[in-house]
Amino acid sequence: MQPLTEDRKNTIEFYFRQGFSYHKIAKLVKVSSSTVHKIRLELGLPARIDKGGRPKALTKREQQHLVRAVTVDGLENAVQAQQSLEQNLGKSVSVNTVRRALRDAGLVSFVRPKKPLINERNRKRRLQWARQHIDWTVNDWMNVIWSDETKINRFGSDGKSYAWKVPGQPLKKHHVCETVKHGGGSIMVWSCISWYNPCYIVDVGKNMTKDVYLEVLQDDLMKSLAWYMEESGKSTSKFIFMQDNDPKHTAKVVSKWLNEQDFHVMKWPPQSPDLNPIENMWQLLKRRLFRNYDCPPCGIHELWDRIGHTWYQITAEECQKFIKSMPDRCRAVIEADGFYIGY
Repeated sequence: MQPLTEDRKNTIEFYFRQGFSYHKIAKLVKVSSSTVHKIRLELGLPARIDKGGRPKALTKREQQHLVRAVTVDGLENAVQAQQSLEQNLGKSVSVNTVRRALRDAGLVSFVRPKKPLINERNRKRRLQWARQHIDWTVNDWMNVIWSDETKINRFGSDGKSYAWKVPGQPLKKHHVCETVKHGGGSIMVWSCISWYNPCYIVDVGKNMTKDVYLEVLQDDLMKSLAWYMEESGKSTSKFIFMQDNDPKHTAKVVSKWLNEQDFHVMKWPPQSPDLNPIENMWQLLKRRLFRNYDCPPCGIHELWDRIGHTWYQITAEECQKFIKSMPDRCRAVIEADGFYIGY
């Protein structure tokens, strides 16, 4: 490497005296971090230089109070943390100062995922289910057909809210937006996925009844199952059908029909969309629907055309990516003692 010119050395010294990090200086001057370190030693500069100027807006104790407020006490945002700081320590600062302090402490702001409310009874059922399936391998999960319904809006999402947490920290109660089921322009669809591909997608109308659901199973599920049997070379009895505990799914007329089939039906823990890989496929579908088009659909018919076109472009490899995560999901539920996991 050619020796640095005096101008570049002077530039490195200037940035050092401004308190810039090795990495930042290396990026600005376009040299390696080791070169920056070598120049610092040549110039006899200390590893850290006090820049002087205004004192920090928050003391270490005040910053620790903010961190505890959002990571331990469950405050949801910087505004609430700011109010807590003023009420408890008598310190008044701006919300932006609070946000900077939280970032400086290594916390990150993120969109709060919407998760169903998990009560104590459902927590135990989730934990029991995860323990029952902890020894399943990917080969076992390959036989599962994952089904679900979802609502797709003509104009995008239902809104987002944010929270703060330490990177890698498990989701806690105050990190999620708890929802209940079915809480001008949307379509409710049903489909399923397997190791081999997404299956047929169906517009089930705004109020799907148990009779409509039964027709979907008798027609679209069975056509998909025939397709999967051809792809895999497996018999019907090797497959396991997964559905959640929606009352339409567990109605007597539906249960009677399912019990008459050769495939098995998986017993599913309540309030557990985070254990169902098709939820990830719904997210993938919705992202592509509103990212791949320059403008919203002109009407419901155009939205439906886009849904079908986008859904059938999803590949088997994309389905497999999320199905392969099932062993990790089971472990995560056990580690979370039945509560929320980050899927």
